[in-house]
Amino acid sequence: MNLTELLDTTAARWPQKPALIEDAMVVSYAELVQRTQELAIKLQALPITTGGRIGLAFPNGVSYVALTFALWRVAAVVVPIPSECTEEEIADLAAAMQLEGILSQKSRPESTAVTADCFFGRLRPPTPPDNHGLNLAFIRFTSGTTSARKGVALAHETIRDRVLSANQALRIGSEDTVIWCLPMAHHFLVTLVVYLSVGATVVLARHVLAQPFLDATIRWRGTVLYAAPFHFAMLARDRSGAALPSVRLAVSTTCALPPEVAEDFYGRYQIPLVQGMGVIELGLVSLNTDDPQARWNSVGRPAGDFRVQIMDPDATGCGEVAVAGPGIFDAYVAPWIPREQVLRAGWFFTGDIGRIDADGFLFLLSRKTAVINLAGRKVFPEEIEAVLNRHPTVRESRVYGQPHPHLGEVVAAELVLEPPHASLEPVRQYCREQLAAYKIPMRFTLVSALPRTPVTGKIRRAAPVA
Repeated sequence: MNLTELLDTTAARWPQKPALIEDAMVVSYAELVQRTQELAIKLQALPITTGGRIGLAFPNGVSYVALTFALWRVAAVVVPIPSECTEEEIADLAAAMQLEGILSQKSRPESTAVTADCFFGRLRPPTPPDNHGLNLAFIRFTSGTTSARKGVALAHETIRDRVLSANQALRIGSEDTVIWCLPMAHHFLVTLVVYLSVGATVVLARHVLAQPFLDATIRWRGTVLYAAPFHFAMLARDRSGAALPSVRLAVSTTCALPPEVAEDFYGRYQIPLVQGMGVIELGLVSLNTDDPQARWNSVGRPAGDFRVQIMDPDATGCGEVAVAGPGIFDAYVAPWIPREQVLRAGWFFTGDIGRIDADGFLFLLSRKTAVINLAGRKVFPEEIEAVLNRHPTVRESRVYGQPHPHLGEVVAAELVLEPPHASLEPVRQYCREQLAAYKIPMRFTLVSALPRTPVTGKIRRAAPVA
């Protein structure tokens, strides 16, 4: 199968219904299909082979969506390239993925104009990529917060299965209007593909300041907000008095939801924020639509046909989260490792440490590789970071384990302060008030910025090299 079938089926059912709205431009489903078909004809004239891997380095917009589906129409594999990648990082990604070319707004060596603002930069990998007989559609990199990043390969059939599973939890329908502000290079498969497969309308909010975001939601009667805690915190600070009566679902994604953001957003709009667990290798594993207020810090119960289990739990019920179900990735790329070699008796071990309560709600506590082992006690860096980040002079923090000859590890922290030369003593005193003694960092290091992963920009969890 080909994922364009999902879009084509929707367009046949609702040809004149708005699919995408960008500023004043409204693109119907019929028009979107026509755009993808016209682009596909132009792409067929380029040196793109069946199953060839093509980098897509484009900003959010109608063009990004149309190019993705056009590449699928010509049986190419889409490899998203985030806008924050440097030229050196793009070159490394292109080499690792054996890209045949890159589609971007930038004219590169050996570029061919596809449209007035889209260029195809041809690349010549030393050896053609081997997709091992799979009907691949997409390759995306994992974050690599604690180890080397890996390319995650997904076939058309795999994506279809995870899309169907995800919507059992999201329950998006043709009556929905989704307000969208996340980078498409990071979020596409179980979000935008879901929306377009069921006939929803997607409003592309280019300006993520509170007022334009609110204006777009009110103007287009948005029913679903899908954004990061940063966006919801910004909306919570709005004092215009504007209400959002049409919104039925607000999903917080990309990172853990801070309690103050959940509280402030609900206090401002009377809309609970919903968290979920999304994994590149798996899709949308769980979503907390059942009890988002009382259990705001839970990622909910398993979505669709997924099963979640805590492996080797300790006395408190904490252990590694393992998942089984539909839409599990097909292989890692560079080097190629098929799914069968990764799964253990059908289970994917996520590397997350979590627990499941008596009602089946999943709570994520930390990454397995980030847990600090202090004299036999498990310390979760995220818990300490949440406290540090609440202090008014701490802009952001990173907590990690530092080797100790007798205790195994002790807690250490890197801080970015605002102002940069603020005193550390109030921060230490705040920790004494908020944290158990063994959780208080023994060492604080002031830094101008925290280390982040090159592709997704997440805080890198590996401890600094001594």
